[in-house]
Amino acid sequence: MALSETQLLRLALSSYEAATEPELWPVFLKGCVEGLRADSAVLQIHDLRQCKSMIVSAFGVNSHLKASYNDHYGKVNVWRNEGFARGRYVAGRTNLCDELCPRPLLEKSEFFNDYLVPLNGVNCMGTIIAVQNSCAPTLSVLRGRRKPGFGEAERKIANVLLPHLSRAWTIYQRLDMLRAGQSVLDALSYGVAFLTSTRSVVYCNRWAECVIREGDGLSLSGGRLCAADSIAEASLQEMLLRAISLRTPAVAVSVPRRSCRRAYQVVAAPLRAPLEHFLGTPTPSLVVFIIDPETARPADLDLLIQLYGLTPKEAVVTQRLSEGKTVEQVGEELQIRYETVRTHLRRIFSKTQTSRQSELLLLLARLPVTKRT
Repeated sequence: MALSETQLLRLALSSYEAATEPELWPVFLKGCVEGLRADSAVLQIHDLRQCKSMIVSAFGVNSHLKASYNDHYGKVNVWRNEGFARGRYVAGRTNLCDELCPRPLLEKSEFFNDYLVPLNGVNCMGTIIAVQNSCAPTLSVLRGRRKPGFGEAERKIANVLLPHLSRAWTIYQRLDMLRAGQSVLDALSYGVAFLTSTRSVVYCNRWAECVIREGDGLSLSGGRLCAADSIAEASLQEMLLRAISLRTPAVAVSVPRRSCRRAYQVVAAPLRAPLEHFLGTPTPSLVVFIIDPETARPADLDLLIQLYGLTPKEAVVTQRLSEGKTVEQVGEELQIRYETVRTHLRRIFSKTQTSRQSELLLLLARLPVTKRT
């Protein structure tokens, strides 16, 4: 029985819901199974040149069969191998079983006898959502021996769904990239915030959120980053405006804390290349880094020497600066003159290809570190 327009629309909407909440892909696949009178359905990615495939989500396939496909049977999938050789993997095409591989060849294969038969999925129809760098995300529906193979009626349904599924897959990929980027930013040991040209905060990583929520010197007011100390607030806003205008960023601004712990070091840098974003969302214009000297670990001396060719003394100076100390404090601790520290600092700038302490501070914040002994 053919699906009604309402049922097709509901199924299409289900694909968009799954794109934004990946745990809902099985719900979409269940709808495909029911609508196409199949026994199972999988959303998989074929690597056509490497001859391997991976199931992203499935309905009607138990966890053991899904794992065995990703571990082994996805490498011996004759439907994929033969279909690719016959030029059937084209974005927007829906292939029936025999169009991918002749039945006699299929039934002689390990893939058929050891995987498809136990799966009860000896007949298939595959819809190619896209082909990107030899990778083809594909919606595959399968039937067992007791049901006939898929035909033109089922292909027509799949082709109606295809434009929606293609857009949903694009959304899914975009959001997946954003989630991956967010996980990287959240793993950093310093704060990162993206601001618009009006200085409104549009994104903070987990560390920056904790700093702002704590309100120990830095907070949000009207959606803007601000400092509790009036002098630091004026310096902070001046630095943000300079970064927005693409002028050379100021040196790091020290923001005193109500707790009397060591001040935050805040640096702003313009985003000269615009970040990709969704239409209608605010565009970030600058990035702000927040470093807490209380929690920042000093840079590793050996690593500084190996990476940048610093002398032992230059490495020690750099390490103390990475703790958020001023040139004056470094001179007092190492019992050397202020001018000598400045000389070391100029050489450090040259070797690290930085030009100011704020840039050096950001460079050091990205390095793997160890605790001082």
